[in-house]
Amino acid sequence: MIIPKREWRTFESESEKIEKLKEWQLISPKAKEIKKFYYKGLYTNEPVECDVAGFVDDNEIILYINGQLHSIHPDYFADMQKKERFIILDIETPMSFRSQDGIREVALIAVEDYRIVDSLHLAIINDEEKYKNGYGAGLEAIEENEDLKEKFNAFISKYKCPIIAHNASFDRKFLMYWNWVDDKQEFYCSRDNIKAKEVLESYKLQDILNHYGIKREQAHNAMQDVLDLLEVLKIVKIEKWVALGKSTEGNTVKRVRNYENDKKKRDEDKKKLEEAKENIIKDIFNNKKIVFTGDMKEDRAEMRAIAIRYGATSPDSVSSKTDILVVGENAGSKLAKAQELGIKTISEEEFWDIVNEPVKESV
Repeated sequence: MIIPKREWRTFESESEKIEKLKEWQLISPKAKEIKKFYYKGLYTNEPVECDVAGFVDDNEIILYINGQLHSIHPDYFADMQKKERFIILDIETPMSFRSQDGIREVALIAVEDYRIVDSLHLAIINDEEKYKNGYGAGLEAIEENEDLKEKFNAFISKYKCPIIAHNASFDRKFLMYWNWVDDKQEFYCSRDNIKAKEVLESYKLQDILNHYGIKREQAHNAMQDVLDLLEVLKIVKIEKWVALGKSTEGNTVKRVRNYENDKKKRDEDKKKLEEAKENIIKDIFNNKKIVFTGDMKEDRAEMRAIAIRYGATSPDSVSSKTDILVVGENAGSKLAKAQELGIKTISEEEFWDIVNEPVKESV
């Protein structure tokens, strides 16, 4: 936890607390009572109920979480109160890329803050042994089964969420062809959104599951695949989803990467790191390997350069040789790997404390 380091005070009354919560946009302007708050950040595995215990100023509030005090910016805390809701979907077809060849299996899970709140599995199994092999084998055609289609639409209508599928364009094409969804239903492609955030050798679900150490083999049956995809999303955690076929402005995406700009940025970052090695300020990190992850106030390359100037080395990725991982908001796969390897993690604020007050800190 980030323990408060500045003097803070409690609220003088319940009415003062309500007014301050309104100022920080943690409750509605018309609220007359305090709702339950949840912390969903780095220091807990699951969302946990907490209380706003007091404040330093409008840039730092104090939370009471699991018997400990925690310091946080009110904007970050406000973001944590927004529940992330979506439906994960997968379909199996008769080993075909042609929509007219039909659908064999459909599975959906409704997810709230990465927890399953409901599920639906639609399939008619006529051969259990073949079904175990996946890929829609051992299943009857269900694309024209009105009873199953009705159950599907009732589920979608109940939750009114965007649908996430790993190959969303494929799944949507089949579902639209057989009138299970219309063109108003919003789809997110997890493959494309993961690709925009993480650099991996392959974005096939099986390879991603293997990369993150979730499992070696993909089941290729619809329900298990959606459950596995949820485990991936718990690790990667896409902050801003881009809908299938859309940009953030709502225009059609032409996925052309600007390699010239990418190369320019890489070259600038490389130069910045090389210059840092020639401009050591003070050796307080004693050649420790420090890696950075998540959103930070400073540019990632600048943070790495600062670590180098204070005696560290700063690789770009986490390994068993990493000494410290500095974690910002919305951390992804590097944090998961560091936790798996038992690597020490500190916050961005703690990193700056070490840099600014090296005599009082030990790493």
